[in-house]
Amino acid sequence: MNWTTENTKGNHTIHSTVCSESSERAIQAAVDACSEHAFTFLKDNIEDNSMYCLFDWNSAQAQLTISVTDDTKQQDANHIVKMTFTEFESESAEEQEDTVKYWVKDMLTTSLAFLKFSLVAGFTRGSRKQVELL
Repeated sequence: MNWTTENTKGNHTIHSTVCSESSERAIQAAVDACSEHAFTFLKDNIEDNSMYCLFDWNSAQAQLTISVTDDTKQQDANHIVKMTFTEFESESAEEQEDTVKYWVKDMLTTSLAFLKFSLVAGFTRGSRKQVELL
């Protein structure tokens, strides 16, 4: 995957890429790769007030965003990872959300990189108002 890096005015570094795969197996592998890429920044991202590692799926943009944030879910750590999917098709937005949530949850159970840290994994669906714990 080719990752691009962008520094924002808000003191964040956005690491982003695009997945143009169309098969379910390849898209799942891309979600896993995106997660593992985000986990490479955990050591740098975790601060005293860090609580969540959020996996946000935005159906309208077909985009997965992974960030570490505080208990209010308003102060993200420096490194944020985003992957946009151009060929991810499903019956509905809800089905797509549920599929991505399942893949992330499945990947987390075996990710040694994530399990090294004491973060609560959460899944959001385009809004941080409601976090589903993984």
